[in-house]
Amino acid sequence: MEQQQQQGGGGCLVAVVRPVVVAVVVPLRLLWELLVLVARGIGWVCDKVLLWPLRLLWRYVLRPLLRWLVVIPLCGLWRWVVRPMLEWLWRYVLAPIGRGVRAVAAGLGKVVAWLARYLVAVPARTVWRWVLVPLGKAFHHGLWRPVLFPVLRALWVAFVWAWRLGGRIWRFTVMRPCRWVRREVWWPVKAEIRRVAREVRRTLLG
Repeated sequence: MEQQQQQGGGGCLVAVVRPVVVAVVVPLRLLWELLVLVARGIGWVCDKVLLWPLRLLWRYVLRPLLRWLVVIPLCGLWRWVVRPMLEWLWRYVLAPIGRGVRAVAAGLGKVVAWLARYLVAVPARTVWRWVLVPLGKAFHHGLWRPVLFPVLRALWVAFVWAWRLGGRIWRFTVMRPCRWVRREVWWPVKAEIRRVAREVRRTLLG
């Protein structure tokens, strides 16, 4: 009985939905298929009317013209004109110039080395050996030992003595009075302040 009622209810629902599907979905589906067919037709027309002639034009006209009028002449120009000219330029102009520049640089390097040796190193070594070293020895034996060394030693002794004297004066004039003030004045005053503070705290707090 219940099954028959469910079947009856389902039949009513199908009877209501079927006209809606037929009236809405089927026209939309037909319209979509029509649009697809139109798009395919437009694509086919564009391919056959526009693109196919362009492909033929490129394949049979433009590409051969580009090859025979541009690529092959440029390759021939490079092979028979430009490359031989560059090779000749390198062999007979640039390479000799490079070798000449290298030879000049090597010669200049040798000249600079010779000048540096005989105008700087040799005179400097000669001056060092025959002027500065004897002057240094003469200064060391004739002026350092008898004059400068005793003067510097006397100055050092005077500095040490003055340092020690200054330390003693500092100790007697500053350190001892400060220690006396700390021991005889500051510590008693500090102890009295602590005692008064304890008395006040005891009086206030009990």
